[in-house]
Amino acid sequence: MNLVDRIVLVSILVTLGAQIIYRRSFWFFSYPLKKSDGFVSFSKFLKIIWTLSVLIIFGILFYWSYLQYSFWQGSEMTRYLLPPYQSISYFISYVGVRFFGPWFLALLASFLISGAVRFLNKKFEERFFEDEEIRLIALGIFLTGYPGFIFYLVSILVVGVLLSTFYFLLSKGRMPFYYFWMPMAIFAMIMKIWLLSIFHLTSFWSQFALGDFYKLIFGF
Repeated sequence: MNLVDRIVLVSILVTLGAQIIYRRSFWFFSYPLKKSDGFVSFSKFLKIIWTLSVLIIFGILFYWSYLQYSFWQGSEMTRYLLPPYQSISYFISYVGVRFFGPWFLALLASFLISGAVRFLNKKFEERFFEDEEIRLIALGIFLTGYPGFIFYLVSILVVGVLLSTFYFLLSKGRMPFYYFWMPMAIFAMIMKIWLLSIFHLTSFWSQFALGDFYKLIFGF
């Protein structure tokens, strides 16, 4: 497990813990914190965790890029891939596809999907999600990365339908999804890091790598 994956898992677990502490609830009881309790609101916490996650992850990516450049520069074979022997665009393309591309795509997907969800939720008078839930969905999409967020969204759809059906059969009304988004992100990360190799699905997963698709879209 690389450093970014560790940061992601810590961010998800901290967010889930903050949900439980803030609401003091877990499906079956509820005791919300008040402003007088002295805690930062969960909405503000989400902004903080969002900012820290983006800064730390992209900071690590820039550091990895620096290390990659230094490694190539110090090798007799790969130094010819760098200026003045080669255009810097080759190196930018290399680190863009392998380091930055997946996270830029995950960040873009988080904004687009959460924006669409927010629009539909507002159109239907906010009957589906709380505002915090939409931010949690966006955070889950970003933190699981690309192509991890594809599995994250598929898992949400499949497990969400199953749980909703289960609640409906028990006549319990609408399934509460407030604590659903972060556990699904943890599940997606576990699948990405460990289960794919255990079930020999890494070759299938690699088919979703950006590669030439990224070069086609961004031009390098």
